[in-house]
Amino acid sequence: MDLFEYREFFTKKQIVRVDSLCGRIIRGVNPDDFETLTDDPDRKLVMLMGPDGLQKLLGKESYDMLVEIGYEKEYIQRKLNEGNEFKLVVFKEGGEAIIATWDNVINLVSKTYPNISNKIKDQIDDLKSTSFERIEEEAGFDFSKIDKIGKTDPRFMTHERYLESPNTLIAARAFLYFTVHLRELFSGDGYTYTTDGKRGLTEYIVPNKRISDLGEHVIIDIQF
Repeated sequence: MDLFEYREFFTKKQIVRVDSLCGRIIRGVNPDDFETLTDDPDRKLVMLMGPDGLQKLLGKESYDMLVEIGYEKEYIQRKLNEGNEFKLVVFKEGGEAIIATWDNVINLVSKTYPNISNKIKDQIDDLKSTSFERIEEEAGFDFSKIDKIGKTDPRFMTHERYLESPNTLIAARAFLYFTVHLRELFSGDGYTYTTDGKRGLTEYIVPNKRISDLGEHVIIDIQF
């Protein structure tokens, strides 16, 4: 499918079959926030959707699009309250993106952050077998509340803090949550999920890039 055809179908809320494209919903408050695939300058890895995900966005209202890709309702409202705008960037499929299974994610995280490679790999079996809810319960705090506070809270697991932290499942999952952005609904089977457990779209992970380096692309405003 042509990029500009997709933009037209998206704008007109027409539902058609999509192929050969991938994309990502990006957000930001300032124009500079939309120069890369994320508004977080420290974020090195981001999630993408493939053709099935782009197809599922067609015909939906803006709020439902964000739910479809795995955003929680409280998080959406918080970002809107903070003044964020949302846009969809679409480009040709291919390149460095890989399906976001636990194995693929941990391997890419290890390449991206080589000095924590052994530590994060030590936890992969427990990451696969332990639910996020149980990890959060054992941690004794609500990850989403700490994310809202930000890096000023010592429980916000940055790369530097993870380097100094004990080699535990909680520390590993906190690093993946706060720094890699594997949120509550990340399953590790290559698909997104909604809050009610419904399987959504195929999920990919890729190193962050400037949008200008993606080659031919379109950026579509998502109106609220």
